[in-house]
Amino acid sequence: MSLIRNYKDEDYEQIKKLYSHSDWFGGQFDEARDSREKLAKVTSLDSESVLVFEDAGEIAGSVSLIEDGRVAWLFRYVVKDNDLDVARELYEKAIDILKIRGHSQVLVYSPIDDINLERRYLELGMNKGNYFTAFWRDI
Repeated sequence: MSLIRNYKDEDYEQIKKLYSHSDWFGGQFDEARDSREKLAKVTSLDSESVLVFEDAGEIAGSVSLIEDGRVAWLFRYVVKDNDLDVARELYEKAIDILKIRGHSQVLVYSPIDDINLERRYLELGMNKGNYFTAFWRDI
């Protein structure tokens, strides 16, 4: 049985494994942002901030919602084996939550040179914006 639910601490190892697959729909792991403690903190403040797609006890996808009332982002949006059906279900659940919270637009950032990922976002009905990149620094 498949379901979308809120992240729980016992999901951490499976989530970390998903995030570590950079070839899957948007996987990326960074200890500074994705540690067990960071996920526990963000989900204690907002239980819907990290959603998981569970199928027969296995986490097959996840998306994090970052929003502040002004903007809403899909973050760490990763799906095992790039399964478009799982991606679509997670996307629709995330959009439903964001609409309830008053948002009329959602953003997702993507590497500018990943044609496959671009295609996947377009398949979800998202619009392609201008090319951007991010700059960061450990502090």
